[in-house]
Amino acid sequence: MPISLLFTGHMIDKPDRPEPRFPASLEEAARVRITRAIIPYAPAKAGSGEPALGFASCARGGDILFHEQGRAHGIDTVIVLPFPPEVFVTTSVEGVPGSDWASRFWDLWNTTPEPQREVMDLPVSDDAYGACNARLLKQARQHGNVHLIALWDGKAGDGPGGTADLVARVSATNQPDIFSPESLQTGSSPAET
Repeated sequence: MPISLLFTGHMIDKPDRPEPRFPASLEEAARVRITRAIIPYAPAKAGSGEPALGFASCARGGDILFHEQGRAHGIDTVIVLPFPPEVFVTTSVEGVPGSDWASRFWDLWNTTPEPQREVMDLPVSDDAYGACNARLLKQARQHGNVHLIALWDGKAGDGPGGTADLVARVSATNQPDIFSPESLQTGSSPAET
């Protein structure tokens, strides 16, 4: 059966975040760790069989890194947004001065084949992110066996629809690959759940 790589992860912190969770200084370490999580599913490593397909939204930080690394290693990805792209960029991509997250978002969006991108066109609200998570999970399950990859600090989210929400929605039938921003900083082994 095909494999669905379902990714969820924290956004890179805005500079005014009261308690740092995923600081910009950990971007490269996160890129390396996400690559390590997906590389066994890359066509060159997976051998015969149907190729894996990645599923994630496209917020700054983990989501964008997942799409970039998946594609760099020959894994097609699907993007699901709760709002039209122009709105999503203002709510979930911009916010880190001097960063290139917005241009990276647009590069991914514009190079994704239309059948592999979906805009739910929901009203802007915290509930819309939860609905987006539910849609991502549904699409991943329809494609194949779901393997969850999560960049998650293990704490409750800032609101509904975040990383904690999607981790809670995924059945524990498969061994998830969950790692925290702290593990990236300390170099310790990721916590498996």
